[in-house]
Amino acid sequence: MPKVSPELDKLFDELLEPAEKQLVYEQIGQKLPHTFRFNHLKGPLDKLISFFREQGFGFHNLPGRDDIFQITYQPYPIGRSLSHFLGHIYVQDIASMIPSLVLNPQPGDWVLDMSAAPGSKTTHMGSMMRNEGVLLANDIVGKRLRALGKNVERWTLCNVAIYKWYGEQFGNAYFEKFDKVLLDPGCSGLGTLHKNPEVLGWWTPAHCKRLADSQKSMMISAIKALRPGGELTYSTCTVAPLENEGIIDFALREFPVEVEEISLPEIRTWSGVSEHDGQKYHPDVKKTVRLYPVDRITEGFYVAKLRKTGPMREPDSRRRKPARKVNYLSHKTSPVKKYLDQFSRHFEIPRKVFADYTWSMRNHIYAMSRDIREFTFYGEAIQNGLRVAETSDRGARFNTIGTHLFGQHAQNFVVDIEDLETLEKYANREKLDIPVNGRGQVIVKYKDLVIGYGYSDSGYLKSQFPKGDWEFKVVVDK
Repeated sequence: MPKVSPELDKLFDELLEPAEKQLVYEQIGQKLPHTFRFNHLKGPLDKLISFFREQGFGFHNLPGRDDIFQITYQPYPIGRSLSHFLGHIYVQDIASMIPSLVLNPQPGDWVLDMSAAPGSKTTHMGSMMRNEGVLLANDIVGKRLRALGKNVERWTLCNVAIYKWYGEQFGNAYFEKFDKVLLDPGCSGLGTLHKNPEVLGWWTPAHCKRLADSQKSMMISAIKALRPGGELTYSTCTVAPLENEGIIDFALREFPVEVEEISLPEIRTWSGVSEHDGQKYHPDVKKTVRLYPVDRITEGFYVAKLRKTGPMREPDSRRRKPARKVNYLSHKTSPVKKYLDQFSRHFEIPRKVFADYTWSMRNHIYAMSRDIREFTFYGEAIQNGLRVAETSDRGARFNTIGTHLFGQHAQNFVVDIEDLETLEKYANREKLDIPVNGRGQVIVKYKDLVIGYGYSDSGYLKSQFPKGDWEFKVVVDK
C-alpha cells in the first residue's frame, strides 16, 4: 500500500470508521469498473443498448437506476468502441453524474456550468435539457476547453455556448441571470486516490487552504450569477472538509441561500460533517452528502444543493461587460434559408424541423437552440451552438454533426446498413458494394440509428465517415 502522510491519515481517522478507512486505503491505485450513460439525443434507448451489445460489450444497470450502467465485459477498450466515437455513450464515474442529477436542469432553463471541462457534467445536463434552453459552459484552461468542445460536438448539443473566463467574472457580468448553476471547482482530489495515487505525494493541509480560498471566490460569483429562487449544486472530488462543508458554511453565513435535502436512495452516502479542525459548521451542512470509495462503486465525492432565497445588491455597472450583439437568423431568413431549402428537398426533411432551431452563418452554417435567441451574451463565446453544414458555390452539405442532428428526420437519400460486417467497412472507409440511386450526399444508418454520411459514387455508396486514430473494430471475434 502507498505511504499515507500522518496529516492525511489523521483526516481519514476523523471522517471514517477504522474498517471504512482500511477499505479506502486498499483501493488506492485500484481503478473502478467503468460506468457510463447513454445519450438519448442519438436515438431510442433500446436501440442504443442493442447496438452496444452487438459490439460485444457486457453491461448492466446500476440497481435501482435505469440511466446508469456498469461495464461487466469489454472485448477491447471502451473508448475505442464505435458507440463511444458516435456519442452514444459517455464513460463517467457514478459520483461525477450525481451533481447533474441533483441540479436536475430542465428544458428551457438557463444554466451555468462554471468549471465545465472536459464536459462530463455539461454533456449530462445538455441531454437532460433535451437540447433546449441555454447551457453556458466555462473553463479557463485551453487544453481542457478543446476537450470540452469536442465532447459537446460528439454529444450533438446545440444549446451550449462555451466561454474561456475566470469563474470569478460571472457574478458581475451575468448578475442574477441563471436559473441553475453548477460549481465543480478545482480541488485536492482526495476522492480519486483509486486512479490518482500520486495525490498522496503532494497533498497537504496548506494546499487545501489555498484551494479553499479560490473555491470561496468561485462560490461568491456563482451565487451572484444565480437568480433569486434559483438552485446551485456545489461538488468536488475531494473529501477534505475545508473544501466542502467549509465552503457551504461560508455561503450560508454570508449570502441569501439555504441548503436543500439530497435524496440518493440507490447510492450509499454519508451526511456532511458538522465540524472539523476545531471549527463548527452551520447545522444545515448535515443535509449535504459525501461519498467514499469503500464498495468499488463510486469514487470519493461531495455534493451540496443550495437555493437562493432573495436578491443581492447589484454590482456597479462599471464592472459589467457590455452586451454583445449576435446576428441570429431564422430558418426563413437569407442566406441560410436557401441551404435549408436544399436539405429539405434533397433528403425530404420536413421544413418544420428546421424551425425548431436558431441559425447563424460565419462561413459555415451553425444551429443553436431556439432559446438562445432570448439570452443576452456578455463578452464573446469561443463556441456557440454547433457547426452543422459546410457551404460552397454548389450549395451545402451536412457534416457528421449535422447528419447526427437532422438525419433521423430524412426520408430520401438514406441507406440503412443491416449487418455489422458492412458497418465495419463503412466506419473504416473501405470500398462498399451498396447501390445508391441518384447523386449527392447520402445519410447512413444502422438499424435506424444515424451513423454518418457518404456520397453516391458511380451508383454506389462511398463512405465519408470521420477518420479515427485507430481502425474501428465492430465485428467481435467469436
